[in-house]
Amino acid sequence: MEHTVIYRRSGFYAAFPVLDHLADGRLSVAIPVGRFRDHHAISDWVVLVSTDEGQSWSESDDPTIPANWPGITPREKYDRFCKIMDDGSYLCTGTMGFEVWPAARRSEAEEQGLTVRDHPHDDDYVLIHRPRMYVKRSTDGGKTWMHREWDVPGYDTIIGFPRAADLGDGTILVPIGGRRPNGEDRNFAWRSADGGQTFRLIPLPMGALADETAFVGVSGRRVISFSRTTSHFIQRWSEDGGRTWTQPLSTNIFTPSSPPHLLKLRDGRILCTYGYRREPMGVRAVLSHDEGETWDTDNTVVLRDDGGYPTQLAPDSAHSTSDNGYAISTQLSDGSIFTTYYITPADGVTHSAATHWEV
Repeated sequence: MEHTVIYRRSGFYAAFPVLDHLADGRLSVAIPVGRFRDHHAISDWVVLVSTDEGQSWSESDDPTIPANWPGITPREKYDRFCKIMDDGSYLCTGTMGFEVWPAARRSEAEEQGLTVRDHPHDDDYVLIHRPRMYVKRSTDGGKTWMHREWDVPGYDTIIGFPRAADLGDGTILVPIGGRRPNGEDRNFAWRSADGGQTFRLIPLPMGALADETAFVGVSGRRVISFSRTTSHFIQRWSEDGGRTWTQPLSTNIFTPSSPPHLLKLRDGRILCTYGYRREPMGVRAVLSHDEGETWDTDNTVVLRDDGGYPTQLAPDSAHSTSDNGYAISTQLSDGSIFTTYYITPADGVTHSAATHWEV
């Protein structure tokens, strides 16, 4: 295994990297960078590109990279699906994220029934969340956009997660999580069957309290999903391209309070990578050899086990020692795996890193 630092900046929280494997072979990583422990009010949006399969990285403002598309605001960039479609159009869809409003408008937001949070480091502002989905499409390289929005009634928050599945037949599945005013959580699939022309919000069966979700197509119209819980990932299956789903079942992958990423390898195996938030903390991976029916936890791969230190920005936070995870993997041209994630080592600088490894 070879470990590399993608982006590290003392005094800043450079977490939640989103890895994209571009059609021309380049890798891009987009990172919300802030002065506090989370990404609801981003200080900087940093995009880095590698032309040598992750050996070196440089910051880039290339407007053809989805994370840099013009006309996409910072709050629309993280919790979304973005792709250059077969017809050359740009498609971006997901949830709207948090807006930054002047603190004087707090009562206005509360009267509208919107979720209001204190700004993490500026008392002159507050964070506002609308339970809103959006779709943007551009046919001129991002110069102009067709834009549609929908509010989701009955929910305080609607948050997307960049672990979508594109089945290659026009079917797109974007994982969405919602929370009702009574605290009830629900998972959804934001689904298109026509290449992003139309979308429907499909509720996933519950049966267990679940959080951030990942999708992957495994064969034909079969799709599997993994969802984060406080103990083991739960798994659902769809046999019709994500239109209907089975009740969830608990897997044998123990990973408390850390979300998954799913990747179908070229030999048909399914790879699950995830943060591990119990001692020794770090990043792990598990393979399935039968399209997700079983998971080979006896041969769990430990990518990192040197996390578990408090972040310098919130050393007294109850969760500061578990600041690692949110892994995303891709398969390189030689069949090896490149996995990005964030981690807080002994120096307390929470940063985005990667591991290049073999399966």
